[in-house]
Amino acid sequence: MPKKPKLLIVDDEKYICKFVKMVFRNKGFLVYNALTGRNAVKIAKKVKPDIVLMDLYLRKGIDGLHALCQINKMSPKSKCIMVTWEKAKGKITEAKKLGVVLYLTKPLTVKDLIKAVSKLLKGLKKARK
Repeated sequence: MPKKPKLLIVDDEKYICKFVKMVFRNKGFLVYNALTGRNAVKIAKKVKPDIVLMDLYLRKGIDGLHALCQINKMSPKSKCIMVTWEKAKGKITEAKKLGVVLYLTKPLTVKDLIKAVSKLLKGLKKARK
C-alpha cells in the first residue's frame, strides 16, 4: 500500500486551514495545519511534509518566508506552494530563491489548489522512482 502524501497548511486564517484540510483529506492526504510560522516549523520538523502550502504574510511571529527558510533546513525534500493576497514581485522572487515551486493568490479555489498540489505530487513521485 503506498504511503499517504503529507501536506502542511500554514495560514493564519482558521477557515482557510479548515477548508484546505477538508479538500485534501478527502483526496487521501495526511493533513497538518499551522496558524503561525513557528508552529509550522515545529510540525515540519516532526512530520517532514511532502508539500507545504505556505501563506506569505502571517500576522504573528515569523512570516512565511522565514518559516520556509527554517523548514528547508529540516526538511529539504519538502516542496512549497506560496499563497498570498498580493502579487508582490519582490516577494515572489525572494520566495523562488528559497525553493518555492508554485505561487497562488487568494481567494483560493478548489480547482487551483488541487491542480497545484497534484503537479507537485507528480514531481515528487517521479523523483522517488
